[in-house]
Amino acid sequence: MRTDTAVLALDIGGTKLGAAIGEGSGRLRRCRLEPTCASAGAEDVLCRALALAQEILAEEQRAGGKVDALGVSTMGITGEHGTELAPNVPGWDKLHLPDALRNAFPGLLLTIENDVRAATFAEVTWGALAGTDIGVYLNLGTGTAAGLVVGGRIMPGSHGAAGEVGYSLITGWQQERLAAEGAALAEEHLGGRGVTERARRRFGAELGLPALLELAEHDEDVATFLEELWDNLSQLAANLVIAVDPEVLVLGGGYVRSKTPLITRLTSVVNRAAPFPPRIEISRYRGDASLYGAVALAVDAVRRASSAVGPP
Repeated sequence: MRTDTAVLALDIGGTKLGAAIGEGSGRLRRCRLEPTCASAGAEDVLCRALALAQEILAEEQRAGGKVDALGVSTMGITGEHGTELAPNVPGWDKLHLPDALRNAFPGLLLTIENDVRAATFAEVTWGALAGTDIGVYLNLGTGTAAGLVVGGRIMPGSHGAAGEVGYSLITGWQQERLAAEGAALAEEHLGGRGVTERARRRFGAELGLPALLELAEHDEDVATFLEELWDNLSQLAANLVIAVDPEVLVLGGGYVRSKTPLITRLTSVVNRAAPFPPRIEISRYRGDASLYGAVALAVDAVRRASSAVGPP
């Protein structure tokens, strides 16, 4: 397959939407980003995501470009009749996402994947996990989840939920809602929205990570709050590494992009706790890994379709 093959990519995340025209080499020709505005509800988010992708596709077509496939990275586990494990956008679980995408983009090869596994696929295809036999991509930010690579392939699990470490138990879990009650305990405590909510309850103000980092420089209580967060995230990473025994641990997500002591703390804990500590890398694509993953998915769909047809 030619490396300049053009594909359409759409990333529907809990905090941002992204659409791009990508090439077989992983390069983006065009890219648009906008906030998800999850509180507006699932229908609104989906309509704006489709419009964003249609807009960038029209630009490519006006410039004479041809696109054969659409890769979509999105929250949860997508089925024909709904989505599981996608609590970030109200009502997202009720949408028939594949039908909506096929109707909006008829004629394009369609691949839909969980956002963290899509990010993992980008790292396997062009990034820090390329050529790795056993590896882990760990997203730490708004979402808390991992992609597991075994034999160079991404392991989905028997229900498509492998790597959903946002459901892990943490200290005090006996009094908390768990998966049976529709909760992702670790993500609700350690993910971006959970941290903001816990900070509101503890400090009486809406404080996201940037504000907390600034306050921590002169507020001992805030500094302690963040130290607990880094410790909990480091423990989560260490337990995952102990369970999987990867060659490489790749870190992505908003916490990794921020100027925090997390990387140093996490590396120290993993190196001390794991019998065989892996090499620790920062995601090549950082906060855009899921969008590049959508590109990689579409490129792979074109490659597989070309292989099935065979040479002329």
